[in-house]
Amino acid sequence: MISLSKSSFTETLFFILALTFIASPVLAIPPDPDNAALLYYQGFLTLAQLSDEARDRISHVATGETAPDDQVREDISKCVGAIEFAEAAVEVPGCHWGVRYSQGFEALMPQLARMRFLAFVLIADARIHAADGNYRAALERCLMAGTFARHVGDDTLISYLVSIAVRDLEYKCMRDIMGRAASDAELLRWLKNELAASGPVVVSPVRPMKIEIEIVNNLMQMENIEKLARVLADSDEKKVAQIVEGADEKSLERARRIYSERMNSALTVLSTPMPYEQAHSRLKRLADFDQDDPVAMAAKFFTPALDKVLSQRTGIETHANAIKTAIDVLLIHAGTGRLPDALPSGLPQDVFSGKDFEYEKTKEGFILRCRAKSLVADKIQEYEFKIKQ
Repeated sequence: MISLSKSSFTETLFFILALTFIASPVLAIPPDPDNAALLYYQGFLTLAQLSDEARDRISHVATGETAPDDQVREDISKCVGAIEFAEAAVEVPGCHWGVRYSQGFEALMPQLARMRFLAFVLIADARIHAADGNYRAALERCLMAGTFARHVGDDTLISYLVSIAVRDLEYKCMRDIMGRAASDAELLRWLKNELAASGPVVVSPVRPMKIEIEIVNNLMQMENIEKLARVLADSDEKKVAQIVEGADEKSLERARRIYSERMNSALTVLSTPMPYEQAHSRLKRLADFDQDDPVAMAAKFFTPALDKVLSQRTGIETHANAIKTAIDVLLIHAGTGRLPDALPSGLPQDVFSGKDFEYEKTKEGFILRCRAKSLVADKIQEYEFKIKQ
């Protein structure tokens, strides 16, 4: 019989445990979130609790109303953690905000206000970089805001409109930076390539409208009549009681049919390539309901301003095209030292008219002007680019 001394037993046990440890798989570090929204939510929580005055300073700098000063630099320095979370989030393709669709119009979306302020923070930071002459970093921040705008997404029509607002803020800042960097051909070519690789400019209103159709049709049911009445009557108890008392399945079925037919026709218009003026005219007709028909007016209550949805989409697509057109103009300027007398052929167009932008040289740079007006804003959109002398 073989016996081991105490020291030998200890050494043998240690050797066995060591072999077991070596043979065991190494514990892997869990991966980072594959949902960008989780990172943005952490960024929202990290945003500094700033005073109203500080928030106003940041928004005024972001919109270009005021130049960055020491105060706003200090404000932004308190938001570095949120910016770092946003930097991580834009690298994640998928973004799902966790909207509680089952709650219908009662679903709370407190993140929307935080989204808008984070956009102000990102663009204000871009303008600070530009003021310091670091144009590449400034444009990178703008592109970050563009990815964020796409991540804001199309869960609801409200989030879709916030996405457009963020994108518009990005483009306004980008225009100012491009003018300052007008002599840097390498930077302009880099920006052109980045925009080409970034994919679609904006998310579509089609998905949130389809979701909204389902929510409204579910709401227009007898089992949900009190909830429907509270939405229609804005919780006016007397009106709520009147609606509940007068409701019946036949009238609700008719309201669902009117609403669904109008909305599905609108989806067809928004999904079909056609001139802006033609699409606008069709959507305006779809928004025309019989004022003396209470059932039709109930359907109208849930029908969004379709012409505004179209005009905002057309406006942001046109703004994007103006940015791309301006880059080519500025590349000519960077190569020759002067602006061209006319736009080169084949550049992105004004989506309102379907034609090339009107091009006007000015003392400070140039203007790209639409050839047809927004029928909602009732004005011609124009985009000015001031070249740093």
